[in-house]
Amino acid sequence: MTGLHISREDLIGCWSLSYSDIEFVNGKPAPARLGLAVQLKFFAAHGFFVQDHASIPADSVSWLAEQLGVGSGAMTEYDFSGRTARRHCAE
Repeated sequence: MTGLHISREDLIGCWSLSYSDIEFVNGKPAPARLGLAVQLKFFAAHGFFVQDHASIPADSVSWLAEQLGVGSGAMTEYDFSGRTARRHCAE
């Protein structure tokens, strides 16, 4: 995760999960939830899927983790080039 910072307004506007987003993400195994949420919101904000941890602003990961009730350290468990990540992108 990078040291990029996002304004509070952009976090709320672009990185907030809807109730249906939370329901979708919580339907997945716990270790993949934060990574999936990042994929979902990064795609919505940028129009493409993130390829690695370095492209993700740390503020957005913390904001998503807070919404999901998980620690932001859970992000290290998600492999953006792995089979699970590719399946999440397809979904």
